Amino acid sequence: MIVVLFVIAAALGVAIRWMVSGRWKFLGTWCLNTTGAWVLGLLVGVDDPIMTVIGTAGIGAMTTVSGLVRELADLISRSRLLAVTYFAGTLFSGVGAAWIGIRWGLT
Repeated sequence: MIVVLFVIAAALGVAIRWMVSGRWKFLGTWCLNTTGAWVLGLLVGVDDPIMTVIGTAGIGAMTTVSGLVRELADLISRSRLLAVTYFAGTLFSGVGAAWIGIRWGLT
């Protein structure tokens, strides 16, 4: 049962990432990664196998480091300042969202 849930959660996460990143490019990736950090923060300390599957498969498939790196490479070719700003914004918003998620936690 857990394996089936894992596959479904991962498929949903990938589908969400594909739709959002495809439509909104850089902004979509930033929103997905920030939202994923927030949700993972919410799940910290929850001792439930289903929530672990949702966090690792669903949120893990929805967020993207490789997409971020690809976008940074594209931005560097256009403007180093823009690439650094995008990276710093992603880093700070992700850490901040995770902190808020932990503070609001589900435990």
